[in-house]
Amino acid sequence: MPPVSDRVYRIQAPYDGNAVHLYLVRGDRLALIDSGAGDSPSTAVEPALRELGLSWADLDYLLNTHGHADHAGGNGELKASAPQVQIGIHPADRYLLDGPQAHLNSPTDSSAVMRLLGRDDLLQQREAVLRRVIGRSAGVERELVDGDVVDLGQDVRLTVVHTPGHTVGSVCYFWEAGGSVFSGDAVQGHGWRAGMPPIYHDMAYVSSLERIDSLGANVLCMGHTFGWQGVLNDPVRRGAEVVQTLKASRDASAAIGRAVAHALQQLGPAASFGELAEVAFRELVFDLPILFDRASPVPVVAARAIHAHLAAQGWAPPLAEPAVAAQV
Repeated sequence: MPPVSDRVYRIQAPYDGNAVHLYLVRGDRLALIDSGAGDSPSTAVEPALRELGLSWADLDYLLNTHGHADHAGGNGELKASAPQVQIGIHPADRYLLDGPQAHLNSPTDSSAVMRLLGRDDLLQQREAVLRRVIGRSAGVERELVDGDVVDLGQDVRLTVVHTPGHTVGSVCYFWEAGGSVFSGDAVQGHGWRAGMPPIYHDMAYVSSLERIDSLGANVLCMGHTFGWQGVLNDPVRRGAEVVQTLKASRDASAAIGRAVAHALQQLGPAASFGELAEVAFRELVFDLPILFDRASPVPVVAARAIHAHLAAQGWAPPLAEPAVAAQV
């Protein structure tokens, strides 16, 4: 388990062919930032605690950066192992802790874009993924809003910074004395991997990047290995790497904005979301690492940010959206 500092340890938690990065933060009290997927507490967190000579009884807080399944899907399993733990999350994302159905009804879930694309045939597969990744439900002891502080002692004070965009209730945790910010999915560079541009549902994402930049942190602890211009794709960035990652995030968002403007110019505002998203996605090949999907003209993950930019540019769906046929 690689240490970030003498107070912070990174835990890699594989899930469903992917991986999420969680962080243990130590003061007099111990906090875990994000719980991962449903099996992450047993497969990743518990071994990490043992490696540090700790047990579940030593954990005081579970602080979620947001409510998505790969970051909060393990809340219930963790609470069962450590019932003393206080779980904290922003109130705008609290509903996502209620289980798979809450995600399927959420405007920030992939399922919302599937419906916009006319791809209801993908919803059953999405539900199956959610049921694999999300464990049992757990309550919330503390709703965390902008400016709240979680004091772990020994000068380790985590300030809540509301950074919406990826979800409505996304937050970062800023440890000012340590110059570190734990960003979850609030900073995404040019995307997670080829074909997966940054995932956000609202242009507040760009404002949140500026908010994070203004903190002046010299250590950025991200939830995934988001792409940038650097050689090594580590989820922890330091010094100039933080600046470069924030720039990569802004540049990627600007590229999506240009692609959307191009699509609107080519097709006009009367075009369907599927038509506009396909033109925009193909335009992104000139700016971002793109991987086409034979099953769909536009990968669902790429369509989410495209929709955010369309909405910001005043587009609204026609009254009757035609379905987008799958390409085989």
